[in-house]
Amino acid sequence: MASILSFLNQAVDSIISSGSGLNTGCKLVLSCAGESVTFPVSPPSFKVSNAYNNSTINVNSLGDINMLGKRGLTTIKFSSFFPAQAYDDIVNTTPDSPYSYVEKINSFAQKGQPCKLAISNTNINLNVSIDTFDYNEKDGTSDVYFSISLREYRYVLPNSNKLNNTTGLASRVAEERKEKVINWYPGMDLMDVAAQSVGQFFPIDKQDAKQLSVFRTLAKTKNLNVGTVLHATKQSIKISDDTIINF
Repeated sequence: MASILSFLNQAVDSIISSGSGLNTGCKLVLSCAGESVTFPVSPPSFKVSNAYNNSTINVNSLGDINMLGKRGLTTIKFSSFFPAQAYDDIVNTTPDSPYSYVEKINSFAQKGQPCKLAISNTNINLNVSIDTFDYNEKDGTSDVYFSISLREYRYVLPNSNKLNNTTGLASRVAEERKEKVINWYPGMDLMDVAAQSVGQFFPIDKQDAKQLSVFRTLAKTKNLNVGTVLHATKQSIKISDDTIINF
């Protein structure tokens, strides 16, 4: 019980110092390859870091000048705990065994596939990799405390050695896959489907706008749900019932 009181005190201190905490009822969901973890206790805060890779160079006649760079990868960090028992007004859902959460998150980190982090009532809905996941017990309650660090995952088209028929030079962008099969697993949403639809067909600088366009198109389609199989190409998406969406 002392550990819970300590955790609540930290949460209150965080709310007081920052002016606000996470929204009431805020849910954090980490999903990967059709499986998901809903964190049973929302952290009192989370930290988002954005790097923009600006640099400083020295010019003899001017001195130091700032060179604007391209954006780096977003990182997200937060800490909380997996309860070994129910705590009124703290636990969002009926919790599983603390180490079942630990095992699932560790399995996500080792699947070789990006995860998706979604935080309700915020703008966080991001493909991520798991950079670090630390956990420990520190009292006699069997609760497992953890901290996790996630890094944005961006799909990229690799270089290709295939020669262009006209110029005879190697292409800077790989030949696109002709089709990608997308299985709509539980825990995925329309934005996940849109991201998978464009991720391996378009270069990075076009992905965000294209993903939003595909999302809007899918949102108008009535016969999409969990279990649907979609066949995506660069021009269209074919749904399992033979409906074709062109974009």
